[in-house]
Amino acid sequence: GVEQASHGAAWGRMHGGYFSDAQVARPLVEAVRSVAEKSHPAAIVDLGGGTGFLLSQVRAAGVEKDIALVNLDCSEAQLAVARTAELVPVFGSVNEFRRDGVVPDRGSVLWLMRSVLHYAGEAGLAPLLRHLRQQARPGECWIHQTACFEGEEEARCLNELYGRMHTAKWYPTRDDLRLRLEQAGWRVHSVLPAPVLHLDSAELGLRYELGDSEIRRIGEDMAGEFGSNGEVFRLTAEGFQADLRYSIWICEAL
Repeated sequence: GVEQASHGAAWGRMHGGYFSDAQVARPLVEAVRSVAEKSHPAAIVDLGGGTGFLLSQVRAAGVEKDIALVNLDCSEAQLAVARTAELVPVFGSVNEFRRDGVVPDRGSVLWLMRSVLHYAGEAGLAPLLRHLRQQARPGECWIHQTACFEGEEEARCLNELYGRMHTAKWYPTRDDLRLRLEQAGWRVHSVLPAPVLHLDSAELGLRYELGDSEIRRIGEDMAGEFGSNGEVFRLTAEGFQADLRYSIWICEAL
């Protein structure tokens, strides 16, 4: 299906290597290390952990050796890259996994996630947040790096773009995400900045199987509606660029 071609070893090269860059990951990894030092979980579970890159960085940052590192993903190609002695690979969906299938013992969990919530779409976000809360125990932390926007117009721009690329991905504003998290039973302790992901139209065309003419038309239509030099969308000589603004959310299950 669409996006499968970007899985496996090729994933590390996508989007300028954003998702395999230690410097880009550092703010999230440091947040995980800091919380783990205080909470001493039995396991850190990366939900939608892909190739296991984040967990490998967490271990390299000095997280205690007796903390199990569990990598949950629904792509066999991603998990195949993640098969190392350091990581426990678990095949499963973020939407449907059960706690006892991921961490069968009674130990506590620190939950981790990067760039996953937008896959749920607007209608699926609240049910996913509730599902994640149901798998966590009160007092457990969930640290997630999620694309969200300060202003409603920025969010609307990116949502329009992804709709025109025939995806169901959806991005909230920060205020909206905070409200949805609280409604699902998560207390937001802090929101930290994370590096911006700069998207290029040529790579988006490959990822979503869009031809050059369609990409060009999408860029022109977007520029007509939102302007060509906005905060999160710009026309270029080759096509267009767009920005995904990420924040790191440190949440606790109530």
